[in-house]
Amino acid sequence: MRSERGNYLGAYFSWLMDSYDLGAVVITASVLGRIFFPTLGQLGAVLPIVFTVVSRPLGGLLFGYVADIRGRKLALLLTVIGYSASIGLTALLPTYYQVGLVSAIALSVLRLVQGVFIGGDVSSSFTIAMESVRRRRGFLSSIVQSGTLVGFVLVDFSFIRLSSNLPWFLDCGWRLLFLLGMIPAVLAVFIRSYAVEPKVYLERERLPPLKGLSPIYQTLLVMVGFWLAIYAGPQYLPVFFGDVIGLRPVVYGHLVLLANLIGIPAMLLSGFASDYVGRRTTGAVGTAAAALGALMFYVAVKGSPAAVIPLGFLVNLPLAITPAYLSERFRTFSRATGVGFSYNGAFIVAGFSQLMIAGLSKAVGPFVAPAVVFSAGSILAAAGLLMGPETLRGGELKVE
Repeated sequence: MRSERGNYLGAYFSWLMDSYDLGAVVITASVLGRIFFPTLGQLGAVLPIVFTVVSRPLGGLLFGYVADIRGRKLALLLTVIGYSASIGLTALLPTYYQVGLVSAIALSVLRLVQGVFIGGDVSSSFTIAMESVRRRRGFLSSIVQSGTLVGFVLVDFSFIRLSSNLPWFLDCGWRLLFLLGMIPAVLAVFIRSYAVEPKVYLERERLPPLKGLSPIYQTLLVMVGFWLAIYAGPQYLPVFFGDVIGLRPVVYGHLVLLANLIGIPAMLLSGFASDYVGRRTTGAVGTAAAALGALMFYVAVKGSPAAVIPLGFLVNLPLAITPAYLSERFRTFSRATGVGFSYNGAFIVAGFSQLMIAGLSKAVGPFVAPAVVFSAGSILAAAGLLMGPETLRGGELKVE
């Protein structure tokens, strides 16, 4: 199995477990806010998420450069070990009620560190996966991207089971949820042993990675839009249901689980379509559908739990194309840097989306605010896609 097929599987499972680690922070955001930032209210609930995503651009750039210069395999190994260690250490932290402000600082530092490694994982996992497939890249792209939701589903299910006893969960159950995130560290050697450098990478032009980043402005605009929408949509749901609606963790855990579950077939459908109608068209149509879903959920039905299923389906339609689309926009010698920084550099803006929502909520209310941020993201993503070329048959990634 030491082949490029193994590259794809290894990248998929790496991204899946990476997403478990990120999902653990998202689903427990309201809980972490209570025990690490108890004096900050809703702001304390979003800070763990913000700290995790704002450092992702650095990771995407740093490990993307490593992957372009030293190889995809090395970057994949380093990032898996890094994000696994940071989430494991999070489980061992004392809370605010035990050591005061020191706990909040320690959590913030570990979230920043984890963000660096999560950002780096995109550079290696997306790139090695897309460089290792020859046909149906759009559909296979959607499978990789849906690994995000599979990871979220795993952590959501664990959260539901553990949070049924809320006092116990606030005391130590959340720690178990994070400790489970160390499993990827055990798998890192396995992933590394079955990976090979893709042929297209071995035969690349030997040019500095920074010389091939001319599409970065357009791809960044697309990803800023995508992430503003995602972090005002499904990634905001735990905070929305927990702090705005006031549902118990075990209740909103089920709702978030449903939103993520329905998103998986949505991504697969979208990826399949992109192999026929193109990445740009699929992304633009999906973005418009996602915006309508968000407006319905937040404005029309005021966050009704029943509407979480159509929201989860529509919101995930456009994101399925990203591994293929970004990989096809950059030449091989700069692909990991371009993919990593495009996907993660967007968080320079989108990483603050939930702070934007918190600020806007004071002016326009807690239902309109996320809809405004989501809609702004949708407009930016559609504009970015229309500015760029169709990559289905004219992209830079050609595997023979």
